[in-house]
Amino acid sequence: MDSVDRMVAEWNRRAPSLDVEPLQVIGRLLRWAEHGQRAIKDALRPLGLSYGDFDVLNTMRRRGDPAGVNPRELARSSLVTSGAMTARLDRLAEAGLVVRETDPADRRAVLVRLTERGEQLATEALAAVLAADEELLAPLDSAQREQLATLLKTALSPHETG
Repeated sequence: MDSVDRMVAEWNRRAPSLDVEPLQVIGRLLRWAEHGQRAIKDALRPLGLSYGDFDVLNTMRRRGDPAGVNPRELARSSLVTSGAMTARLDRLAEAGLVVRETDPADRRAVLVRLTERGEQLATEALAAVLAADEELLAPLDSAQREQLATLLKTALSPHETG
């Protein structure tokens, strides 16, 4: 019996008329998310990256804009405020992982791009995160993973924007 089963059993004894069935799913999703966040944090720690740093580096890597990306656009892609993005970019630039350059199309604007070191670290970090994800998903075969992904997408769709 896992912790969610115990919780549901305790509620069923304490308040039998209370429908606690949603805890079977939500309780487990929250526990799984905790394990996933811890696994990702542990995977990134040896690389000296936070999840936010990882997100920024790999968003830039995924986009593959050779000239760089506008920090405002990068913030929108990462769903963080421009102030938070500025702080992250400052930290990443100080570490030699990104560089800021004047946008040749608009001298008032700045473009940010990965350095070679930033590209390498982003690659290593993605491999570490994917390995942690794989370990978390190891109990599921490919059909179960596909089914879970579909169910989660369906459950999330009314709550997602854009």
